[in-house]
Amino acid sequence: MEEKTILQQRLKFVCLAVLFCALVASESLIISGFGITEELEFLVNLLGVLTVLQILIAIFLVTISKEGYYYVMILFAVETVIVAVKMAFAKEMHLAPMLAMILLGICVQYVIHRLIISLTTKEEQVEEMSHKDILTDLPNRRSVKEHMDELIAAHSEHYAVAIIDIDNFKNVNDTAGHESGDEALGQIAERWKDILGPNDFLARLGGDEFAVVISEYESLESLDRMLGNILSALGEKFVLKDRDYYLTASMGVAFYPGDSIDASQSLKYADMAMYVAKKQGRNQQVYFNSIMNDAIEKNVKLETIIRGALEANAFTLLYQPQFRTTDKKLRGFETLIRMWDINGMPVSPAEFIPIAEQSSLIKDVDRWVLSHAMFDFMLLVEKNPDLVLSINISALHLLDENFLNDLDEVLEMTKFPTACLELELTETVMVESVDHAKEVLQQIKDRGIQIALDDFGTGYSSLKYLKDLPIDLLKIDKTFVDSIKDKKDESFIAAIISLSQIMNFAVISEGVEEEYQRQVLADLGCDYIQGFLWGRPLMLEDARKLIFGIPVRPEEPKEISPPKRR
Repeated sequence: MEEKTILQQRLKFVCLAVLFCALVASESLIISGFGITEELEFLVNLLGVLTVLQILIAIFLVTISKEGYYYVMILFAVETVIVAVKMAFAKEMHLAPMLAMILLGICVQYVIHRLIISLTTKEEQVEEMSHKDILTDLPNRRSVKEHMDELIAAHSEHYAVAIIDIDNFKNVNDTAGHESGDEALGQIAERWKDILGPNDFLARLGGDEFAVVISEYESLESLDRMLGNILSALGEKFVLKDRDYYLTASMGVAFYPGDSIDASQSLKYADMAMYVAKKQGRNQQVYFNSIMNDAIEKNVKLETIIRGALEANAFTLLYQPQFRTTDKKLRGFETLIRMWDINGMPVSPAEFIPIAEQSSLIKDVDRWVLSHAMFDFMLLVEKNPDLVLSINISALHLLDENFLNDLDEVLEMTKFPTACLELELTETVMVESVDHAKEVLQQIKDRGIQIALDDFGTGYSSLKYLKDLPIDLLKIDKTFVDSIKDKKDESFIAAIISLSQIMNFAVISEGVEEEYQRQVLADLGCDYIQGFLWGRPLMLEDARKLIFGIPVRPEEPKEISPPKRR
């Protein structure tokens, strides 16, 4: 296609050049072959028309190529000499307007030529900038893909592409400042340039992420050493603002043609492997394998199912009852979400909730659960004001600047009494931002809503966090309840319950399935329990029966079917 375009341009140039030459020759012939007098006025007019045509064609020639400019200027110069000689020696002053027009044409062509040169220079600068990283003077992401495409087009036997991400680089920016962070990135680029070969391609993809394309290596062992040297080059300290910093990096590697014959796909696979290196502890290189791709494709599929369920209102809510440990008095219900794939097969919350959190869809899922659960229970809590509806909220959503607005909108829409609402959050909220979490939780408390800390003891528990956060209830995770075999296994749960009593928290234990577990928890002073012993997760209809005292046998759960999509 490109060769065809070039051929068309050349053909156009030749045609215009021939036409321009013919016009100049015609004018020259008329000027030299006839005496131009006032009686031959039509010849003067003809020459004027021919000169205007010359100028127009010359403009086209100049815009087509640099050669066109030189061609036009030479012919104009020849014509100028002919007209000037005729005027000087033949005293044919009627040619003066024609000479002026020719000189004007020369000026116009010169101005157009200079403008084209200026525009071309700027285009070249823009093109260079579009392929270069300004900070490190390395090629950028676009250049990496083009280089890989060139290797493929040149029938390269193989190449390896590595994506490298600096570990915890945010700490450098936060402590030393972004200018020092930029300086560190420049130093990293220089270190890698020094150890890479002349045919190795190093680029900065953006932020603290780099790429290396290596096409000349004798064996996988030699390549492994080369890539290892890249990581080792960061071992020497970086001095930024008179402070020492030690950096490491995580690397993911993919091969052409072993992993993919497409450049974009190779970059994607290297990126997958890099994230695996991050998850495995950082400061290492990981080679892509198909299992990683399968995991990513599964995640994408789950994300699509979540989006579809949100659009079609195709989630289902179950409600697991919570009872007072000593007398089985109903406290309330924890809201549980269920989802099915397009074939009607159930998808475990343990699978789709993490995907929703990774994609930020968890905020939409939270809003869906809040609105539907409150609407379901609105009339029930009006008749039973002591009932508590507990709803799980993700840390990502809780710390979002729009969370309180989302909560207020649902409360306003459903008119749900805040005294009957409890929000459950996990300990991860403490890690994300304790100060912000404390502020948001206090505003939730100010609305009259209760707060429960879920899965206590399994994550980032800290007494200093507990005493600062406005919590009403601690939930002991099922893993600790499962460990209750005899009196020897009670010490940890006893400590949690004792701590809760000191800090004036209520305590509920999850996953209670055996009577001996309930009895131990009751003896230890646990306030509430939930689990299959006294109540499985129920559909709204069965939860309503339980509220009104109609027995629902936990050992005979109804099969739950996926809702109709609408």
